[in-house]
Amino acid sequence: MKKLNQSEKKVLTLLEENARMPASKIAKKTRLSPEGVIKIINRLQEQKIIYKFNTKTNYSLMGQEIYPVHIKLNQINSEIIEKINKLIKKHNSCAWHIFTEGEYDLMMSFKVKSKQDKENMIQLLQKLGNYILDKEVSLALDSFEISKSFVKKKRQIFLTTNHLASQLELSKEEFQLLDLLKKNSRQTVLELAKKMNSTARIVAGMIKKMEKSGVISGFKIKINTALLGYQPCTALISLASYTKEELRKFITYCKYKEGIYYVIHQMGKYDFDIKIDAKDVNEFYQLVSEIRNEFSFIKKITTLISKY
Repeated sequence: MKKLNQSEKKVLTLLEENARMPASKIAKKTRLSPEGVIKIINRLQEQKIIYKFNTKTNYSLMGQEIYPVHIKLNQINSEIIEKINKLIKKHNSCAWHIFTEGEYDLMMSFKVKSKQDKENMIQLLQKLGNYILDKEVSLALDSFEISKSFVKKKRQIFLTTNHLASQLELSKEEFQLLDLLKKNSRQTVLELAKKMNSTARIVAGMIKKMEKSGVISGFKIKINTALLGYQPCTALISLASYTKEELRKFITYCKYKEGIYYVIHQMGKYDFDIKIDAKDVNEFYQLVSEIRNEFSFIKKITTLISKY
């Protein structure tokens, strides 16, 4: 387990809020030198604590739907995991997956915009059919990711879906720019312009436009929290009848509760899929008990521990 020093905590927190923040600006906020900031970022990358500079987008504004899928396997071992991973790699509609311990063994998320994407999702689930004992397919309604803070309580919210939002028309160049930013959001406008055969001014303008429209909800790093001693967990929550005010209070609680980093309000067997980084399994179960006690309209909470 890697123990972060205070300077590393400050740099990680700022990059979680804005992965495109220049080293010079991070230096001013942390009272470090720009060279010192760059050394810290490079060191954290070498240690694989930072493994991606990501771009968060609002999928709904891009006309995409997100389908979370929870799967119970017939059996699970290293050989089956390897075979499933190989199948998933061949299907680009699967945006994310992880193996878990609990009621479900595999969690997947599909990003669907076209009929081809939906067919790709169906084909993958069919190919996994021999391994599947049971599965639940849901549709994400509203979701957001929350930046991780190592030094302060305030955190950044990144909207990822909004079922009431209307699709925006994006140009071919804007989609190209998004693809580049998703691969590495820390690229400079000069580097991006060169890859697009464009100018820095045009690229900067497109980024600003997509941020203003909400297509880009922010820039965030991906952290391997397991290397920092955290245990990734999931709480799947079913609700009884509730009022709009009760729902608002629950969502606000999730936004500011330490440990919670991703919230999906969905239509399906479970109403909420909440991702949590806990210091250990006991802390996770304590948080689940707190949620259950705090909100009387919660009917059931299914807990999962991420394994692979």
